[in-house]
Amino acid sequence: LRFLIRLARYKFVAKLLKPTDRVLEVGSGSGLGSIFLGQHASSVLGIDVKSSEVEDAIRLNQRENVEFRKADLFDVEQTPSFDAVVSLDVIEHLTVEDGAQLLEAQTRLLKPGGMLIIGTPSIWSYPYQSPISQASHIQCYDLPDLVELAENYVTRTISFSMNDEVVHTGYHKMAWYYFVVGFGPKD
Repeated sequence: LRFLIRLARYKFVAKLLKPTDRVLEVGSGSGLGSIFLGQHASSVLGIDVKSSEVEDAIRLNQRENVEFRKADLFDVEQTPSFDAVVSLDVIEHLTVEDGAQLLEAQTRLLKPGGMLIIGTPSIWSYPYQSPISQASHIQCYDLPDLVELAENYVTRTISFSMNDEVVHTGYHKMAWYYFVVGFGPKD
């Protein structure tokens, strides 16, 4: 069930992409999301700091337009070369300060008019998360706080909530997951 819900998140992201987009996924993990996005974009680069995850992704990948690298976002050359930068289930593992640095670094990689896509569990779902999830989630966000953070780095945002596989714009406090889509890096 968790796998299908995670895949639904990537399905939503895929609907936002153009077939000509060059995509960077930060925190690509085992690569399933990047491989899925490769069906909907020109190219996808997945980066992760965990060697074992990157090795698994490389073994699993059969798409020529998808590449995986062991890399820290903060060490990647900061050239605006991506149409979309995606990070799902990453920011909640960072402190508020590190989360802000993450968004700043991601937006520096966006082309003018590029799109930033952030996904994270809702702070309101935290009490219902497993003990393992709770232990690894350093900073869960309320949707207005995540939007406010993203608006420091992009010119416009649109926010969505998600329950299971349903994405909506309804009452955010009843959502399990949030997406914030940002457009155009600020100068």
